[in-house]
Parts: sequence; structure tokens; C-alpha cells
Amino acid sequence: MSIAWHYMKNGVQTGPATADEIKALITSGTIKADTLVWREGLPSWVAVSTQADFAGVVPPAAPPPPPAPVGAAGGPGVFTPDAADVEQNKVFAVLSYLPPLLFLVPLLAVRQSKFAMYHCNQGLVLTLAAFVVSIANMILDRILIFIPFLGLLLMSILSLGIFIGIIALVIMGIINAANGVCKPLPVIGNRFTLVK
Repeated sequence: MSIAWHYMKNGVQTGPATADEIKALITSGTIKADTLVWREGLPSWVAVSTQADFAGVVPPAAPPPPPAPVGAAGGPGVFTPDAADVEQNKVFAVLSYLPPLLFLVPLLAVRQSKFAMYHCNQGLVLTLAAFVVSIANMILDRILIFIPFLGLLLMSILSLGIFIGIIALVIMGIINAANGVCKPLPVIGNRFTLVK
């Protein structure tokens, strides 16, 4: 009597099947080297490539792709941070975007974290940009105040636009940090690296 094998197909347990049927499925490409199989006597589901019954049939698994170079995964300025670094320092990365000076917390507490320092730099640049734009807006307000009605309207629209823009960038930064992504913010991008 042949051994009854079971295999996973699209997340569904399939079988029983004989070893010859499994070999035919491997040859046809239906079952890949990493497809999970099980038979009575195995403590758990295992990759078909680990079973001696299918040694000559399973093609060697393709090597994993090389790691993406810094700045290459997902577009310019985006890099894939170390998963352990992300999990340990996600809170510090989020703090980097909260005004006015919370970017100092990761700068002082987790200086060794590339993930936190990336977001610390983004938060610092965003804070400085907001400061410069606010000063420019105040200067422009002093000029526009001399234009009756239209000046007041333009001042209000400009101030509201700047406020909404800064809040939008803060929210984007927080979302990126919370999702464990190192992605440059729009407008600011990776133009300035103040923190390494």
C-alpha cells in the first residue's frame, strides 16, 4: 500500500495523493519546491523539497533575490530598513514628526538606529522648513496688509494653505514611520541630510 501524501494548493489542503502523483505534479509545475506537504508520520507540514521521496524530481530552489541597495527599493530615496531596527524604534521614528522639537528624542535616545535617524532627519528638515515658510509668510502678511480686503483674503488663504501643507507632511511622515517605511516626504524629499 502506498503512502498517502497531502499538499497545500492555494492555501487549501489537498489530497490524499500517491508519491507518483506528487512527482507528476512537481514535474508539471503545479507543486513547487516550497509547497508544503504532509503524510502520516511527519510531525508537521514541510516543504516538498525536504522529502527524500521527491529528491530527484524537485528542481533546486532559486536563490533569494539580492537585498535592494540603499535608496533603490521603491524609488529614489527609499530604502528597506532592517526589520528588527523598525520594530525596536518605530515609536522614536513617529516622535520625529511631532512638533516642535520631538525629533530630538530619537536623536538623543537611539542614535544607532538607521531607521529612527532617517525619520529624525525628515522630521528635523520638516520642522526647519515649516519655520522658514512661517517667517516668509509673516513677512508677506506685513506687505499684504496694505491691500484693502484682497490683502486680508490672500493672507488668510496663504496661511491656511501653509498650515494644511505642513500638517499633511507631518501625517505622511507619521504614517511612513508607523508602517516601517523609509520614504522621502514630498517637496522636502531627501534634499538635505542633517542627521546621519
